[in-house]
Amino acid sequence: MDTNTLHTTTLEKLYGPVECEIIRQDDKIRIVHLKDKKGVSRTVGVVKFYNTDHHPIKSVHKTIQAGGLLGKTLQQSKIDYKKEIIGAVPVRLPDWIKNDFITDEEHSMALISKIKVRDSSGKPLLYTVIIEVLPPNLSSGHVQDIIRKQDIDHDILPLFELTDLIIENIIL
Repeated sequence: MDTNTLHTTTLEKLYGPVECEIIRQDDKIRIVHLKDKKGVSRTVGVVKFYNTDHHPIKSVHKTIQAGGLLGKTLQQSKIDYKKEIIGAVPVRLPDWIKNDFITDEEHSMALISKIKVRDSSGKPLLYTVIIEVLPPNLSSGHVQDIIRKQDIDHDILPLFELTDLIIENIIL
């Protein structure tokens, strides 16, 4: 179990309890706000699900689909998983995200990561690819490698478009 890189844990240390507000969800895609107790969005998460029908992830996935926080649900389930941060991408924030972050800042960072789980035979399976759009006040403290748009997997690029995020090859 990999608890060192759970974004919800970091947010809860900074802001207290965090809850998930689902913006869009279907079998393959989930877009959420991670909001603090005052209702301020502290992260916009864009998730693409893979391999959801394998034991032991199948029952955990149902809890997540029912509105559970992804990282916290994985952690509480004691499932064997690993979150790997691929890198950070500079983005221009659309108005709807700026409004929910309560900021006038135009730019921020989005972290791209993937979570792998082990199936019942011990084989690692890709469970999710996640884009975590950080508010500008949280984006400066991350030390992940910056990824250029042309280096992002073509399977991930449409996730940015779903939220009107514009990838910019700038350094913040």
